[in-house]
Amino acid sequence: MRRIFSGFAVLLMLVTAASAQSSSSSIGTIKVATGDASIMRGAQVLAAAEGMDVERADTLVTGTGGSLGVTLKDGTLISLGPNSQFELSAFEFSPRNDAFSFFGKILEGTLIYQSGRIGKIAPEKTRIETPLSVIAVRGTRFAVRVPAGAGN
Repeated sequence: MRRIFSGFAVLLMLVTAASAQSSSSSIGTIKVATGDASIMRGAQVLAAAEGMDVERADTLVTGTGGSLGVTLKDGTLISLGPNSQFELSAFEFSPRNDAFSFFGKILEGTLIYQSGRIGKIAPEKTRIETPLSVIAVRGTRFAVRVPAGAGN
């Protein structure tokens, strides 16, 4: 009886751990963070660090001399130069459910973007907005610079 109870307890721990991992709100990871770099998550401002999770609705921010490099779960690469702000407005990568979307906003600064799997599988579901235009991504790589105050 004790053996059955032990086996059940181990199985319960594994199911709980798997459930916690699948409900994670992480959509990517910071691969490079230098200088003044942070993540605005709701009312919190978190110092960016390599290996840190990035979540949907985070705003990536760099100051003078700061830079950030992020890899999203579909392989999308986002690089920000100094004095930049980029909002991760929407992200869904669920091949099992045929659900894909990526929508981000570069508010100011410089951005280099390289498409991941969403941009290749469902390019019509990938958009980057600037204060002056919307970029429809079609499985590509590009750079954009938005001057401070361009959206005002």
